Formats: sequence, C-alpha cells, structure tokens
Amino acid sequence: MIKRTISLAVIAAILTMTIGTYQNTEAKAATQLLTGVLSKMQSAHRNLRSMRAAMVQQRRNPQIGSTETDYGTFIYKPGGKGKSKLRIDYTKPDQKSVSVVGENLTFYQPRINQVLKTTLSKAAKGKTSSYSALVGLDSSLESLTRDYNVEYVKDELVGGKPTTRLHLTPKGGSPFSQIELWVSNEFWLPVQYQMFERNGDSTLVKFTGMEINPNIADSVFNVNIPSGTKVVDKI
Repeated sequence: MIKRTISLAVIAAILTMTIGTYQNTEAKAATQLLTGVLSKMQSAHRNLRSMRAAMVQQRRNPQIGSTETDYGTFIYKPGGKGKSKLRIDYTKPDQKSVSVVGENLTFYQPRINQVLKTTLSKAAKGKTSSYSALVGLDSSLESLTRDYNVEYVKDELVGGKPTTRLHLTPKGGSPFSQIELWVSNEFWLPVQYQMFERNGDSTLVKFTGMEINPNIADSVFNVNIPSGTKVVDKI
C-alpha cells in the first residue's frame, strides 16, 4: 500500500529505427518530431511556475490479478534541484497526504494515525523509491536524456485531447524497467504516465483539469500533523 501510494514519475523520449530506405526516412522524420516535442517540453518547463490538477493513480499487480485505484489532487511548484514543492492529497478510497518541500518528504496517514518523515535521498533507497521519480519535474532536458534512453511512439488522444506518447528506458539505477509518458499538445507537459516496475507491477497516473501557473501559497505544501500522531522515519 505504501509503495502503491508513493508511485509517480515524470519524463521524456527518442525513436525506434527499422531497416531499409523507406524505414530510415520514417526514422529521420520521427527523430525530427521528437526533437520538436522535447524542445517544446523544455520551454514549458522553463515557464512553469506552478501546477494544479485532479489525479487518478491506478496500480496493477499481474501476479495476483489485482488493481487498486486512488483519487486525489496534485499541486506543484518548481524551484530547481532541492528546492521544489509538491503535495498530493488522496481523497478516496482512503485519505492520506504526501508532501515534498525541498529534500524533506512527509507521508501522513490519518486512518492509522501515523506520519512518515524522511528525505528524498533516503526514500530513494527504500520502499518509497518509486516516489522520488516525480522529482523529474525539476529535471532539465539534458539530465533526462543523460539518465534515460527515449523514443517517440506516436500521437494519440488522452481524454479526447491530443498528446504525444513517449517511451523511456532507464540507463541504470532506476526502480522502473520502462516508463510511458503522454505529453499534452496544449501545455507540452505530461498529462499521463505509466511506470513499469522490474517485478512486473505497473502504476498509471492521469492528470485532469490541469491548471498552469495558478497562485499557490508556499504554506499550502506543509501538511498539518495533529499532536499525538505516531512519527516514523522509515517503512
């Protein structure tokens, strides 16, 4: 459940090449398309000051045939490496909150009266490792292409709106074997992700009602923890 709750990621991609003159022409065209997409994503990243959206997170475990779905809201403010702010408030089926302020991560579960307080670096080494991938929102294009092999897949509709689908393969040191990323052709920011873990599990994340650069106070990212809540530093 912890792993399911703290699973997100944000990234970008390059192209698969086939054999023959016709296929090489297609490959060159796709590479040019990818270059344009990544350039627009980089520009959107530079201009992003804040973001708010509704969020659906669906986790599948094919080994036991289970699917678990969480609903909530997502807010984010970039601030460069180690300075960004992020908060997810899950509303159903259970209420819980995840907050990242700088390098500090807080995961509050009121149902069991417990809060996890740790850092992103520690989370990356433990059961919450998949969550730290979301900090990719702060990543530059250079760091993304350095850490991942990327491929252009195709253009397709998500929720009736045009997106570009990209495929990401980590070059090493990632809890994921691959990531699918759908980039909005309106905002040039990700609106859907699907992360595949090395054990076969997958997590699909969708953003809807996305607001770009709304006014969000820094104080909103702090989770209020009632007195008497059990505090832990690892899971």
